[in-house]
Amino acid sequence: MTFRTWAKLLGATFGVAALGGASQLGLAYGLGFLRFTRVVEVTARDEWIAQLAWVAWFAMTAAAIGAVVGRTQLPPNPPAGARFVPAVVAGFGAAAIVPLTMQPARNAQVAGVDPVFVVGACAALGAAIGIFAAYAALRSTVARWSIITLTVAVWVLAVASVAPSLRPGQDLPAVRLGVLDLSILPGKAVDQAALFTMPALALICGLLIGLAARRRQASTAAIALAGLPGPALLTVAYLIAGPGAGADRYQEVPYWAAMTAAGAGVFGSVLAAVFRRGPVGAPAESAPTPERPPLPQRESQPSAIAQAANGPTGPTGPPPGAGAAQAITGRASVAAAVAARASAAAQRPDHELRPSDTGVLPTPSFDGFTPPQPRAAQQGREGELTDWVGGLGR
Repeated sequence: MTFRTWAKLLGATFGVAALGGASQLGLAYGLGFLRFTRVVEVTARDEWIAQLAWVAWFAMTAAAIGAVVGRTQLPPNPPAGARFVPAVVAGFGAAAIVPLTMQPARNAQVAGVDPVFVVGACAALGAAIGIFAAYAALRSTVARWSIITLTVAVWVLAVASVAPSLRPGQDLPAVRLGVLDLSILPGKAVDQAALFTMPALALICGLLIGLAARRRQASTAAIALAGLPGPALLTVAYLIAGPGAGADRYQEVPYWAAMTAAGAGVFGSVLAAVFRRGPVGAPAESAPTPERPPLPQRESQPSAIAQAANGPTGPTGPPPGAGAAQAITGRASVAAAVAARASAAAQRPDHELRPSDTGVLPTPSFDGFTPPQPRAAQQGREGELTDWVGGLGR
């Protein structure tokens, strides 16, 4: 790869990763489910931990997005180094959210916690792990599909959870990563949603991506692991943030749900890998072979040679032996003409001979004519030819 190609690749990867992290962070600030500049009570400490999961996930997905865009600048079959270097650059680009989170956290007050250090550490860990997510996105098309699909699905859940609070007079919501936190639902329904949303989402996405990979005739291993990359980012984000310690299990329930998300995604893609259109072991039905129309039967006809030799047959034809007599008569007339021509040519002087008389003359045989003979040979056989013609006349 040339220097210009490397510059375009690394520049696009770094810029898109930084822009992806900053844009997601800004959108979360705007929608109100990330608020670092506030005083957090001890009873609401789990809400602070839930925001740390968002920060780590933003960093990982930003690195993967940068790698997805940078993949367009790579040649068709790049070496391993051409994938690893852009992945590292994407991780550095995603680390741009570290100062963007640490700066507003300076005004936060969390009991027993240094908010600036904790937020910066979570963002840095997310960017570091994002290097592996970026490498997977650069290496595998199925991994790119999984990461993009889960990213879009999580953002749809977040916007749906925030939508009721956009009305005037409503408080800002507390939205957890990968959870449908609708304030209009009762508390028990919200807890059940926190427990089952991520596994169900990972299962459905794994199944759909696995079927798409199977349609593209990917390998069995690639199909079976198609549902892993996207849900794995959710699992790692909750591992970085921690399970929390609140009595209401506000963070603990989605934490354990995220631990099962990666397994649910793999289970969905494995179902796609072993899926069959018919019963297991049943032979595939072959397409019916179109029937060909029967060929027309040809009537057997006597050959022209047989007709010439035997003559017409049937009750209206001549009596037997007529064809043979006609053939002998025709041969006799031809032989007489040849003999007369040979005698006339022999009596002429050499200076009166025509070009045709000095050429070769055919010698008749019983079957017609023998191969042409030179003139000298035919003059020596003149007597034999006369006797042969006389025999035919008899």
